[in-house]
Amino acid sequence: MIDLSLTFEPENNLFRLNGVLVSLHCHYFNCGLLKALEEIPYIDAIKIYREEVAGQFYLNFKKLVSRSRKNAPPEDLLKDAAEIYRFLGYGRLDFQEITQRGGVVLSDSSYFVVGWLARYGRRSSPVCHFTSGFIAGIMAAVYDTEPDHYEVKETGCMMLGADACRFEVSER
Repeated sequence: MIDLSLTFEPENNLFRLNGVLVSLHCHYFNCGLLKALEEIPYIDAIKIYREEVAGQFYLNFKKLVSRSRKNAPPEDLLKDAAEIYRFLGYGRLDFQEITQRGGVVLSDSSYFVVGWLARYGRRSSPVCHFTSGFIAGIMAAVYDTEPDHYEVKETGCMMLGADACRFEVSER
């Protein structure tokens, strides 16, 4: 399992996870950002958001793996990614039903669902766009492809009453 270290640099007001800059925000910020993105007309801002999340986690996870887990099997790297997701407070991810070609990732705990419910209440569509991007970026890093190689669709969401958020992953 990966060793995670979160450090704070008070002189610069920066957080680093294993040496990589991370940004920690409350649910009001993250849900407000999501709401604003969803309301932008004429562009698919949510697609851009997911792609940016995928790209950042792809780059940072590849860097982390190259330093300390270069020869770990994909199953172990996916467990490491789930641990990073949990460590950052986003919830739990279960990659057990995933292969290089895709599959299903489940989340029985979602910061994004809890945050949205606390801020805005129930809605009729999924909210875990960040998680979709995270999964796409991690899969690309683990299986040595590009961040846009995987399509991740949230097909079930606790926001809609499901027991877990369900993400179907496929190759493009």
